[in-house]
Formats: sequence, C-alpha cells, structure tokens
Amino acid sequence: MSAIWNLLFVNPILNALVFLYKNVGDLGFAIIFLTLIIRTLLIPLVMPSMKSMKKQRELQPEINALKKKYKGNQQELAKKQMELFKQHGINPASGCLSQIAMIIVLIALFNVIRMFTLNGDFSAINSHIFIDSLKFSVGDRIDTQFLYLDLSKPDKYFILAILSGALQFVASKMTMPYIKQAEKAAEKTETKTDDMAFQIQQQSLYMMPIMNVMFGITLPSGLMLYIVTQTIFTIAQTYYLNGWGGLKPFINKLKSGNLLPAKSENKE
Repeated sequence: MSAIWNLLFVNPILNALVFLYKNVGDLGFAIIFLTLIIRTLLIPLVMPSMKSMKKQRELQPEINALKKKYKGNQQELAKKQMELFKQHGINPASGCLSQIAMIIVLIALFNVIRMFTLNGDFSAINSHIFIDSLKFSVGDRIDTQFLYLDLSKPDKYFILAILSGALQFVASKMTMPYIKQAEKAAEKTETKTDDMAFQIQQQSLYMMPIMNVMFGITLPSGLMLYIVTQTIFTIAQTYYLNGWGGLKPFINKLKSGNLLPAKSENKE
C-alpha cells in the first residue's frame, strides 16, 4: 500500500520539488512555485465546486421560500431542495473530490518536506527520484533557510500560523455571502433545524482558522508556507469567480472609511 502511495503521490511531488529547488536555488520559492503549479492543475476539480456554490447562493431566495413553505416537514423540504438543485444542474457533493485531492496533496507534501530535511543522508530522497541528473551527491547540502525561517522546523515566531488562520477566515468568509439571510430564515423555522445548521456553519467559519493556527504552531514552516500560499490562491480564485462575497460589507465600510459602528444617542 505504501508503495502505491509513493508511486502515485509522494514521488511526483518530490521530483517536482527537487526540480524546482535545483533550478530556483531556494527551497522556499520552490515550495511556493510548486503550490501554484498544484493549485493550477487542480482547477478542473475545484471550479465545478465553486460554480456550484455560486449557483446555490443565487438560489438562496428560492431556498428560503421553500423553507418557509415546508417548515415543519423536513423530509419534503429536503426533497424539494434536491429537485431545485437538479433543475439547475447543481451537485451538492461536487466539492468533496477537490477537498479530498487537496488533503492528499497536503499529506504527500508533508512526507516530501520531511525527506528534504534529512540533510546528510540523501539515500531516502534519491530512491524516489526518477531522473539521475536530479539526484543528490554525497557532498550536496539542502539549504532549508528561507527569510527568517528554517523550513524544516516550526515557525518560532508563529507568524505563518497566525497568517494562515487569518487568511483561512478571509477565504471562508468570502464563500458565505448570505449569512444575514440564513440567520433570518433560521429564526423563522419552528423546528429550529435551520438554526442548528446555521450555527454549525458559523462555528466552521471560526473553527478552521483556529485549527490552522493550532496546527501551524507545530508543523514544519515549509508545510505552512504551502498552506499560506494555497489559501492566498483560493482567495484570488474565489474573488475572480464570486467577488468579495461575505466580506463585501466590510470592504464597503473600508472604502467609505466607516469601520466603527455609529454611536447611538442617549435619550434622557
């Protein structure tokens, strides 16, 4: 099983990273370029999911109308929602494949970066390299320094961990432009099922960034550099397809310079 895993995922990523490292001469930039290449290759998997999410947001008024019409009858509501999705060519599970692919890449890259940090013994790396010209010699040394980071170790200042959490929050927020509508719909539901779904959605908005920070404190900074670059790519991709989404109210306030809420006048 490990041989299949290495053949399909670890070896291709390792060879690509070695090629980039030997041509760029900097492991940090090699990881950034590799991330951009991987995310570009994953676009055919990711775009259907993002387009499906966009269609679901556009259908939100109709979904809210169904929730109002079939409140108290969750079975019929689920049936009507699926009919609506089918009518507009939406597959709610379309995002699973892209998420699985990115998780696989993340785990494989973690293994690759661990190999890269074993300076002095290149036998583990060379055994996975396809082309002889890319193999390391006995006197070679892999420079794991990038800016202030040692890519083989966690970021001692936690900058990448915090940045990862902040960017993940932005990326998640951009995919949730109908929070206010969802909240109002949930308040009107007698069974409180939608309230629970809304709360889960809200919790995931904060849980993912928190988890990124917690994991980022202990993970090698090379892997965190990949996660940060990937999240920036996701933000750019989401903006290109859907705009600012749930960040639009904040962006509007930022443009107007009115970030602080208006003070209410005390009436005596």
